[in-house]
Amino acid sequence: MKIRLLLTLLGAAALTVSCIKDEPLNAEADIIECTVPGDIVKTDPKIADNTVMILIVPGSTDVTRMAPEFKLTPGAVIEPASGTVRDFTTPKLYKVTSQDGRWNKSYLVSVIETDLPTLFSFEDWKEIGKYEQPYEIIAGGVAQEIWSSGNAGYALTGGASVPSKFPTCSTPIAHGGRLAAKLETKSTGTFGSALNMPIAAGNLFIGTFDSMLATKNPMEATRFGLPFGKKPLRLKGYYSYVSAGNVTDKYNNLVIPEQRDSCQIYAVLYETDDNVECLFGDNVLTSPNIVAKAVVPDRSSRRWEPTFLSTWNSPILLSSSSTRKK
Repeated sequence: MKIRLLLTLLGAAALTVSCIKDEPLNAEADIIECTVPGDIVKTDPKIADNTVMILIVPGSTDVTRMAPEFKLTPGAVIEPASGTVRDFTTPKLYKVTSQDGRWNKSYLVSVIETDLPTLFSFEDWKEIGKYEQPYEIIAGGVAQEIWSSGNAGYALTGGASVPSKFPTCSTPIAHGGRLAAKLETKSTGTFGSALNMPIAAGNLFIGTFDSMLATKNPMEATRFGLPFGKKPLRLKGYYSYVSAGNVTDKYNNLVIPEQRDSCQIYAVLYETDDNVECLFGDNVLTSPNIVAKAVVPDRSSRRWEPTFLSTWNSPILLSSSSTRKK
């Protein structure tokens, strides 16, 4: 009994010693929250992998003297410091350094006080690491970065080293103008297969993408929509589509009975409330907060034919709460 009691106490002593050893310094360098003093924002600032987007009510503040505040991962520091007054007539760069000093991450913070555009050209793209992403040019030549894709998640697979190898990229094969958006299903290789995610579809949407959730909860990684203050009548555009073949399941086996791959193009208007901040991949077409949606009915292969999502399939009733467009 004494021997057993002594061994138990020694084990406890060893455990106690191990618990008070110095913890390793944090290696994360992320902005996890952004706030702006005053009641001027249309919605909570949107934080993506390397961007922070602050949408404000037009005329509500002097954008040449704004001081956004940031909450960071534990121990990290930001430069310029949180709360620094800056001129946000153009996007501003911030650098976050981890607690251990070994890692850093740059964020481009933009303030937008105009509504979303109603004409999308996909003529302008910028590189983010190894992939690229479109943005819109609005009045005054200001860049409005409203588009996101799953490219940040695909980057985790290590399957692409240049933008053209990612599921979503630009292409000179366009109906008009210089460029168009190209969305292509790609293999995720051994990384994706180990997670039962053997393929990644090309996608492009208005909103933000959280790469931290890409492997844990991919449906919630896509945060669809941004505030929209107009009443749309129709969505019109052009697309070219070629089917990738027969559909496979998460184990990369053909689905039985056989199903043919098809694309999806849709627009959604929804309202936010105390319980619904945004829509995700699993409810973007089914949420009761949807006030109107338009869906391309014919998703078979075609080449640059005009697409009309003429009348929305439910009445559009805008209220004082935030309404978002996806």
